[in-house]
Amino acid sequence: MSLKEKGIEHKELDATLVATTRFVLGEREELAGVFARMAQAIPPEAIAGPPFAIINFITTVKEGSDVEAGFPVNRVIEGDGISTRLLPAMRVLSLVHEGPLDGVGGTYRPLFSSAYANGLISDEFCREVCHDLSDPASCRVELQFVIHDWDRLFRGNLDRVLGTTAMQAIMAGHDALNVESAVDARFTWSKGAVERLDNSASEFEKYEILSRCAHVFPAEHVERLRVVYDEAKEVTGDGLLAVDAVLEFMEKDPVWGRRPYREGRTIFATKNPRDPKAFEAASTPEEKRKAACFCPIIRQHLEKGMSPTFCYCSSGWERRQWEGAIGRPVRVDVVKTLLRGDDHCQFAIHLPEDL
Repeated sequence: MSLKEKGIEHKELDATLVATTRFVLGEREELAGVFARMAQAIPPEAIAGPPFAIINFITTVKEGSDVEAGFPVNRVIEGDGISTRLLPAMRVLSLVHEGPLDGVGGTYRPLFSSAYANGLISDEFCREVCHDLSDPASCRVELQFVIHDWDRLFRGNLDRVLGTTAMQAIMAGHDALNVESAVDARFTWSKGAVERLDNSASEFEKYEILSRCAHVFPAEHVERLRVVYDEAKEVTGDGLLAVDAVLEFMEKDPVWGRRPYREGRTIFATKNPRDPKAFEAASTPEEKRKAACFCPIIRQHLEKGMSPTFCYCSSGWERRQWEGAIGRPVRVDVVKTLLRGDDHCQFAIHLPEDL
């Protein structure tokens, strides 16, 4: 069944000026009141579209949801807890929920499962356009799966590092893919592209290309690491002790998962499994690796020979965190990977000598 037959639409959204407020949402029914208060604070002529809510997946919030809610606007609006920013352009898969507000979760399931079945990767938030919340028993909300545009990033970084001719050769066959392509087709093309990259680039070039394709870790959380590092460096005068302060902070903060550890000038970071319960219950190494893997393209094809080079993409997650924390370039190596038969992925972050 096609996405269209499922009621799912692919949209390309332009960058949009928005006025928003960020808060912890307890119950979804609270959104209508938030929008009503914002509509009173924003001049009616400045509102340029229906209200929306962004639900952030990576958050320090333990109870409730980390939400940014607001309106598209045609000019800058500030004050009353409202700020204005440019919401970047994005590609989304959209499915409209019509019915009780507490049924939204049930509508999300086919949207996300269809995206993953086609090997599409979500960015670290989803978006809801709230067309009608006047009656919680009968509402209309457009749910948007925000696509992490890996292919565009891969193309752009190939061009930047290797040049246009090499980029075109490595991207050969990509035009046959679209949002309707099955995950098998997406895996087959990706496997071939990475093999062509292996034959065309040095190890550092491969790292530089693929690590820049990773999900963008939320900037506000990276900035918190930078503040911890800078404050500790000022007190101790020692970059490595400041790194240790960051590691201690990460252990206490729910955003970061398993705490990395440092040996000399190298930090080792191990990814937690995607599905911890399935990981623990797995009866075979294959089941364990499948439960560990986050990538919908790789997860179903772990035994089909993807080059471990592909995991430089995941190294970019660590790269952004640590380059943001210390304000210096780092090199990240893949120590363990599911693609080599390990049951988890581990990365070595090499700190500069003159930290």
